[in-house]
Amino acid sequence: MSVGSSASDQSAEFFDASIKAMEAEHDDGALDALGWWEMLGSLDDDDAASAVFAAARAQGRTLADTPLVCGVSGAALAAAAGLAPGAAVAALCRRSPERGEVWNIVGHVGGRSLIFDVEGRGAFVVPSDEVSVTSIDVAGRATVVEVIASLGGRSPDLAEGVAAPLRARSLYLARAAAASEILGAAERVAAMATDYARDRHQFGKPIGTFQALRHLLAWAATDCVAIDSVVRQAISLRHDAGSAELVDRFGAATKAVAGRNGRRACDRALQAFGGIGFTAEHEHHHFHSRVMVLDALLGTSAVLTGDLGAWLRAGGTPSVPDLVLGAAVRSGMGQS
Repeated sequence: MSVGSSASDQSAEFFDASIKAMEAEHDDGALDALGWWEMLGSLDDDDAASAVFAAARAQGRTLADTPLVCGVSGAALAAAAGLAPGAAVAALCRRSPERGEVWNIVGHVGGRSLIFDVEGRGAFVVPSDEVSVTSIDVAGRATVVEVIASLGGRSPDLAEGVAAPLRARSLYLARAAAASEILGAAERVAAMATDYARDRHQFGKPIGTFQALRHLLAWAATDCVAIDSVVRQAISLRHDAGSAELVDRFGAATKAVAGRNGRRACDRALQAFGGIGFTAEHEHHHFHSRVMVLDALLGTSAVLTGDLGAWLRAGGTPSVPDLVLGAAVRSGMGQS
């Protein structure tokens, strides 16, 4: 199933509306103004899904500070717990070699409850005032916090038997949302570099006319197109998320392509800006940092690429056409 032209048209309209809303209101209020939470509850509908992920792309373009990715991650669990749309977002778990499981929230949550989905135990809905919060200082204009909740003596709001079937779908959708946001940030920084190369003159001509720089900017644009391609395919496959190993692997491939290509687009754009791009006053480092923050969540591009390679070497064989997994990995990660 692929998203039709009607969904694509509505996605473009909602993308523009999301940019305007997020430029006007940079925190979680932008999602409320867009009615985004209500659409998040209707992800089976193509138009609603296109709008949800278009907002993620717009967030990357504007560097808005909303809990969008955490909202997507917790949508299925929140619905199963009977919570109203927007009442809770999921804490994202990452595994630290030194500290084990570490839970993070990205974006201003506005006092919403937090969902902790603990494999083997179930999902816990914890009010925000019962959570210990430690701020993490990062660039990228994103609120990033580490959260700790006392779950030891607490009974899960969703038993493991209910939470487990939703876990793969939640991870898949969250990775697609993070990839969409990375895409928006990478597109913005590549466009900024192209504009700069058009306006900046050296030796009496725009630096964008120099062949080496033109190649860098062309590759940055190609990086973005590759992300766009896998994100679109990931959105179209969302109905099957969690029902087949291949689709689960494609979610990992989507996030890996986005993380690696997004970082690479930012690196290439930096070459166009030259020395000014390294200064704190320049916008480049905010977009680059946002990409790096998102790449660190839900599996880094380096880790996911290794996992996918190990799976293929162990006999994992795509049963969906080549573009679903093989082409995505090659086009997204095969450039040097």
